[in-house]
Amino acid sequence: MSLSPTPRMLQVSLRECRLVFERLMQVIRMEPGMVPALRDCALYSAALGLGGFAELQKHLQLLEKTGLLALSLQYQADLKRVDCAGQHAWLVADTLLDLLADDLKRHGEARLLVVNLQEPRELQVITALAERYGLLVDLEPHPEGLRLSARYRASPASSWLDQIRLNGLQVEAALWWTLFHHANEALAPDSFESRRHAGSIMVDAQGRLIGRPDEDETDLSLLMAGIESGTTAPTP
Repeated sequence: MSLSPTPRMLQVSLRECRLVFERLMQVIRMEPGMVPALRDCALYSAALGLGGFAELQKHLQLLEKTGLLALSLQYQADLKRVDCAGQHAWLVADTLLDLLADDLKRHGEARLLVVNLQEPRELQVITALAERYGLLVDLEPHPEGLRLSARYRASPASSWLDQIRLNGLQVEAALWWTLFHHANEALAPDSFESRRHAGSIMVDAQGRLIGRPDEDETDLSLLMAGIESGTTAPTP
């Protein structure tokens, strides 16, 4: 009987995760203003053991198909009912958190009934997002959807962001590189023009720095080697 080889695992840093997740949101052409929020939702989904890395491609497809729609807010006795119009949980998580934080500050209590939500399990990312406000958010099943409540944290504790910053996240190597290469689709194709404009400087067609002194330490050898060998044609 043959045993399947143990998958090789990587420990990926906070910076690497954010870089790849952010580019993936750009690949599916999410609204630029939504990219940071969706990037962090993907990050916390992985940290909390939700869909995370394994289901990220599925969530990207759902996000790509779901347009941004207005939420509907109604009052039911002492509870606010928020209709999410069938949107993915990541798209509404920050808005729901803002409602909870505002109610808690104004009224000393915060409760929401969230309905018509796609991928409701992923709304658990709100528990990590809430740490920036010093809040604890509880989610409970409800016949119509999910019931959310918020309260202030009793004492400071290590946040999910701190844990990721210190320890990174573990992911199967093959899966990580699949996501990494998919994320690179957000980058401009490699060309003479893209190399001239890469980084913090610009270079003219003859390899001269624009707007920087000649003693600048930027290494232009790769760019110029391509010109000299004829593999990279300068702009006419």
